[in-house]
Amino acid sequence: MNEHPTIDLHCLHLLRLVAKHQGITAASGEAGLSQSALTRQIQLIEARLGLQLFERSTRRLRITPAGSFLLRETAMVSGLLDSAMRRLKEEFSGEQREIRIGVSRSVSLAHLPGLFHGQRRHHPEVKILVSHLGGSALLEALAACRLDLAVLCPPPRLPEGLELSHRIQDSFVVIAGQSGDAPDEQGWSDWVKTQNWIVPPTGTRSRDCIDRWWKERKLQPNVAMEIDSFDVTIQLVALGMGAACVPRRALSTFPRKRQIRRIKLPEPMTRELAIVTPKRGSLPEHVRDFIAEILFR
Repeated sequence: MNEHPTIDLHCLHLLRLVAKHQGITAASGEAGLSQSALTRQIQLIEARLGLQLFERSTRRLRITPAGSFLLRETAMVSGLLDSAMRRLKEEFSGEQREIRIGVSRSVSLAHLPGLFHGQRRHHPEVKILVSHLGGSALLEALAACRLDLAVLCPPPRLPEGLELSHRIQDSFVVIAGQSGDAPDEQGWSDWVKTQNWIVPPTGTRSRDCIDRWWKERKLQPNVAMEIDSFDVTIQLVALGMGAACVPRRALSTFPRKRQIRRIKLPEPMTRELAIVTPKRGSLPEHVRDFIAEILFR
C-alpha cells in the first residue's frame, strides 16, 4: 500500500491559483510557470487522483464539485503553513510583527476605538491588518488560520479548531426619528406595531437576538428594511426612515443625536460579542497583548 500522499503542498498551491483565477494564463504568471507547464501539472494531479478537478471551456476553467471539496477540506493545511511561516519570520528573521483581525459587519465603528486604543499606545510597531466580513466568513477564515482573531457575535457552537477567548456584553437601545410621540409603558406594544423597523439581515446572530427578544414579549414588529450595518441603520433612522434596535455603544460616535429619539425599553436587550481565535499551541505574545488591552470588555 502506498503511504505517500497523492499530492503535496505545492500541488495544492497550484490548484488554488487556478481556482482563484479560473484559468491557466493568470495562474501561471502568479505561479512563475509557463502556461504549458502549469497545464501539465494540473493534468498530472488529476491523473494521480483519478478525478476531474476542473471543467474546461474555451474561455476558462470551472472547478468541479470534487475540486471544491478538495480545496475546502485542505484549506486549514495551507493556512497553518502560511501562519507558521509568518510567525517564523517574525520570531527569527526580524520581520515586522503583524496581527490579522476580522471584525464582523455587525460591529459598529464606535466599537473600534476600544479594540485598538491599547494597541496604539503600547505596541505601535505592530502592523494591524483588518478584514470586515460577515460572521460565517470570519469563522471560515479563522478555521483556515488566515486570521489571528475575530470580533463577532459567536454561534451557539463554535466550529472545531476554534476557541472563545473573551465575552463582551453589548446592550441595545431602541431609536426612532424625532417626529411622533414617545410611547409610555402602557402604550409600548401599540407603538411597536405602528413603526417600520430596520433590522439586521435574517440569519445573523444580531437578528436572532433581536427576534428572540420580540418573541418573548409576544410582539411581531413590521420589518421594512434589512441592513447589515448598525452605522447605516442609525443614519436612516435619523432621516425618518423607521425605528431600530441598535447597540448603545453605536450611538456614541453619531454626530447628529438631536435627530433621533431613544425609546425606553421595558426590559433590557443585550447581545454577546466575543473574541474568537484559532485553537493552537499558543498565541504569539503580541496577539495575547492585543486581546488583553481591549477596553470594552
